[in-house]
Amino acid sequence: MTETMPYSVTEGRHFSKMEQQMIWRKPSSHQTSQEELRIASEIKLNWEDPEMKVMNVLLEGDAGSGKTQLARALSADLQLPYTKVTCFADMDKTDVFGALLPVVTADDEVDNELLEAIYQADCLEGVLELIARHYSISQEKARERFAELIQRVTDEADNRPIQYKFYPSEIVRAIEKGYLLEIQEPTVIRDASVLVALNSALENNGILNIPTGIIRRHPDCVVVITTNRNYQGNRPLNESLRDRVQHAEKMDLPSIEVMTERAQAKTDFNDTRYLETMAKIIRLLDEIAKANAIKGVAGMRSYFFWVNSLKQGQDPLASIFPKVLYKITTEENELSILSNALDESGLLVELQQIESKEIIQQNKGRVISAEEADKRNITREAEQATLTGEALDESNSTNEPDQEADSIEKESTVVSSKVEETSDMKRNTSDGKSEKAVMSENDKTGSNFSLDEMAEWDKQQRKELNRETRAVLKDTVHAREGTIVHRPKVTAEAVDKGKELTRIVLPEVESLSRVINDLLEKEESTDYSKGKYYGSRFNPSRVAYGDLRNFDKRNPPSEQPSLALAVRVDESGSMVREERIEKAKQAALALGLFAEKTNIPFTLYGDSADVSQREKTSLYSYKEFNDSYDFLAAKITTMKPRQNNRDGVPLRLLAEKLSNETADTKILLNISDGQPKALPDYTARKAEADIQQVLSDYERKRIIFIACAIGEDKESIKNIYGEDRFVDISDLATMPQQLLQLIGRFI
Repeated sequence: MTETMPYSVTEGRHFSKMEQQMIWRKPSSHQTSQEELRIASEIKLNWEDPEMKVMNVLLEGDAGSGKTQLARALSADLQLPYTKVTCFADMDKTDVFGALLPVVTADDEVDNELLEAIYQADCLEGVLELIARHYSISQEKARERFAELIQRVTDEADNRPIQYKFYPSEIVRAIEKGYLLEIQEPTVIRDASVLVALNSALENNGILNIPTGIIRRHPDCVVVITTNRNYQGNRPLNESLRDRVQHAEKMDLPSIEVMTERAQAKTDFNDTRYLETMAKIIRLLDEIAKANAIKGVAGMRSYFFWVNSLKQGQDPLASIFPKVLYKITTEENELSILSNALDESGLLVELQQIESKEIIQQNKGRVISAEEADKRNITREAEQATLTGEALDESNSTNEPDQEADSIEKESTVVSSKVEETSDMKRNTSDGKSEKAVMSENDKTGSNFSLDEMAEWDKQQRKELNRETRAVLKDTVHAREGTIVHRPKVTAEAVDKGKELTRIVLPEVESLSRVINDLLEKEESTDYSKGKYYGSRFNPSRVAYGDLRNFDKRNPPSEQPSLALAVRVDESGSMVREERIEKAKQAALALGLFAEKTNIPFTLYGDSADVSQREKTSLYSYKEFNDSYDFLAAKITTMKPRQNNRDGVPLRLLAEKLSNETADTKILLNISDGQPKALPDYTARKAEADIQQVLSDYERKRIIFIACAIGEDKESIKNIYGEDRFVDISDLATMPQQLLQLIGRFI
């Protein structure tokens, strides 16, 4: 037995037939976890040491993290009969110790074993199953046997006086007979004194005082307490009870690798591409639910049943609702939060693309190279994955923008034969680590926000930005094209990349900033305004007034900023060439840092078009005028080549934002590598006319447009914007410095 059961602690102990049936048998689908091995070895190693014996174990974690499965597995490992007690809110001491109940006729004669089976069961079906298994009879015979017992209890012919007998609880029975006892959810009990009554029994050689006498703890008894963490109705576990635990485990969702292994064993579904992506979705939903105080759970049970539905042929994008999302919550606002997080992650698209790739392989389709696609002017728009899994038809592209932006806003992932996705663009969750970062105060890189606070701020801003955008585009050709504003998600990885990007551009920024600030200081007037609460010098003559305005303040040349700057970065697919997007990131960050150091109002947007049939224009708000500069570098690192470009939309929106600023000079800097081009016909004269209309409308409002061309289409861009609004940035290596010097001339 030692060879097959290395952790057994009951060699030589005799168990009754019923007790042998109570020892759990691991199914073939069981996957032994590190926690199981750790606990079993700890118990076995210290079993003979009366002082260091591990008798009480605490498993604390999320629902679906495998606590009960682990408790049962320990029954098999240790070879101890398994029993459990599920606690409830109104549990009292009689439920802990037992109760006096009427004696059933012939209790002490022929029905002892039958009653023992009944006391273990939670419901009628459980009673019948135990009776059938105990006596090796059919379910029908078990019903007859149970009916005979009921008849004896209710037989009116039996006129003997009613007698009472103390029936011990399952807790008392397990402690007395030396079983492995699982106490489930003790934290839901309202009366804190109930579990305190168990304290003495949880000690080595512990005792329980019951009406029939003293019960001593069996030396083989192992108690496993399993409880959820921070769920509705739960209370902190009693300190004295927690102190009597010799071993505790924090039970979280396992890693992606372990989740897929368990799902394979449980469902016999072996496509690891689906399993890994679905596991990532479960982990993401679990994160988002916790972060937003949504009380539901995305755990292993949901994962198993979702995978099983896929194995049975159901569409995972449709079955995610009944198998996962609706198990977390059915409240509309909470569902919207979860849906938005899924869409922004791109995991739904990844899940759908697995099936798409299978279809392509089945049809033996040929995937052409990026160079060939470029020569043939081919762009391929991937069908956008949605939570319903249905393709969006063309009619959706004519929906009102109100309906578009109020629906699920998403950071779309697009498959394009012209853009090769680099490894640093991929979400690295294969190791099971959360993308949600927890940062110390020292890691905030000068920010007043934590990442969680930043995410909350962006969430609040997003809806307002979409409403503002719809108002600006209301009477334009873009009103019905489906424009959505996104706020880039900041992760720990993006913060690290932002630090490196800052290191590259900071020297040039600091050099120019010092020059500009020196010039601004010299422009200050020698005149002073008197009677200020604070200022440049103390004026003793004002003290007599008693109004605390005892200072004089130097008059600045102007009470408003001399310059406001808006920057638009083209995020079309062609920006992947020659590292254009990387140089654009450096330039954008350099301008942002410069604006911060010189107190220039600054806003930064990126954009792309045709990421889906519904979302014709995608705007990415990296910084608004009213935003702080928190995590700006991290946000800029999320810029990437996407799809097409509908230039008129970002230009009009940024020009409108600039027109509301109070600066003397207002500049809109447009960084682009090509002509505007978007589906179905936003190109040539139509696009040119749209852009020139924006220039005409807002130059009357004193907006200065500067088109910075960085690609082969320099002449075309010059023709659209005009020679006086055009700057040729041929040398990408010095692009950030060129733009800094350009802006410096306007201050």
